[in-house]
Amino acid sequence: MSLSGSSPLTSAPLTPSKLISGYTYRRRFRPYFTKRQLNTLASLKGSGSFSSSRESATRNSSCKFIQQVCNKIGFPQNTTSTAQALYHRFYLYYSVRDYMPQDIGITCIYVACKIEETVKTLKDIFVAAHSVRHPANKELDPEQISEDRRRRIILYEKLLLETLCFDFQQRHPFEYVVKFVKYIQQQRELDGESLARKAYMLAVDSYRTQMCMEYPAHTIAAGCVHLASMMLKQEDKSFQELSNDQPWDQFFCSRMEDIEDVCRQILDLYIHNGSKHSEQYTQMKIKINEQAQLRGPDTNMDDITRRELSTEQKTWMFERAPTPLDIVNTAQHTVIYEFPSTSI
Repeated sequence: MSLSGSSPLTSAPLTPSKLISGYTYRRRFRPYFTKRQLNTLASLKGSGSFSSSRESATRNSSCKFIQQVCNKIGFPQNTTSTAQALYHRFYLYYSVRDYMPQDIGITCIYVACKIEETVKTLKDIFVAAHSVRHPANKELDPEQISEDRRRRIILYEKLLLETLCFDFQQRHPFEYVVKFVKYIQQQRELDGESLARKAYMLAVDSYRTQMCMEYPAHTIAAGCVHLASMMLKQEDKSFQELSNDQPWDQFFCSRMEDIEDVCRQILDLYIHNGSKHSEQYTQMKIKINEQAQLRGPDTNMDDITRRELSTEQKTWMFERAPTPLDIVNTAQHTVIYEFPSTSI
């Protein structure tokens, strides 16, 4: 089984007497998930009273909190986005019902600054987090941080590392945004600086969704460039929007359906957050859907892959029995981590 996790640090949802012991689980890092896999994991988590919409709202606010804390410290965007990606990966396997999002957010920042080699002490992160949460209060004295709180984050760090299967590779769309815009500029005349700036901001906001768990960095970058072109056209009618007669999917090495899905997810994020441009964003979604209908389904895709990529919801019923994810998230078994083999 490739699901990852370890012993929860809060009360386990099942008592040890009800758990299946004696199993050995092989865990390996899975970089991306299909929509069906994401829906299956969401169902197996059993978040109880947390609906999918409430969990999405919590995810959005937590990623905003991570962004604010990282900005307060002065981290580069790569560190911030890595922390947000770690947050999304952790909650693929664990529920916000069992782990406080702000504690996990701080843990993700702490791990991300090590991964990106922008190291800060845990005390520095606590101080910045306190400033974001309580802007009207005086700055937190690092010496007043309780040992219990520090120890809890260290324990969560271990759990997060196990969830990652100790794979720390992180690729972000920002570098691809620059490369794609430069390539487009070679093909046609346009305001590349405005396009790159807008696409970069869309890529930053994309980390407030689970998109980084679903698509590789270059596909997210392609979607951000495509959507940025549409938005700039709305703002300035003289802007030369990317034309539909070009094989952008080949240029960006991504399926056009995936590029459009990236656009839709970002637009949904803005619409659900009550943007003042919600009506314009809704019209953009309609336009994207119409273009997809005119193009028709991908003739190279088989039925099994089409089902994997569909948004169909699947609810698993276990009638109080432990789910596979419940078993994985306990210490009632032996874990073997599998790492990609490297050629010498």
